[in-house]
Amino acid sequence: MNFSSYIEQVNGLANYSNVPQVPKDPYNISVSLTEELLGYDKNITLNSAEQSAYNQAVNMSTVHGPCCCRCWRWYAFEGQAKYFIIHDAFNSSQIARIWNLEDGCGGPADTPGYQPPA
Repeated sequence: MNFSSYIEQVNGLANYSNVPQVPKDPYNISVSLTEELLGYDKNITLNSAEQSAYNQAVNMSTVHGPCCCRCWRWYAFEGQAKYFIIHDAFNSSQIARIWNLEDGCGGPADTPGYQPPA
């Protein structure tokens, strides 16, 4: 984990502290939140316009999706995005921004704010 990126992520996620579907820490996501988000993924179907917004978010995110691989995080944050698109009318850039802040894969190149050494 890149510690300075982690601090950036936690500070960025603090902007969503009033949104229960967003974790406070990208490396500490409760089981109950994970189950809630996975439920959204399973039970929400997007229409074509909504799916287009989702697909744009995938292309805009740092890791080109809700996570860098199709693990539990992918499906949980896919469900989160579906929820935000349906219930809160989030657009692609809002979803990609949240996904980038939630990145928990630990590699510095995949974290917000990472700048390679000059």
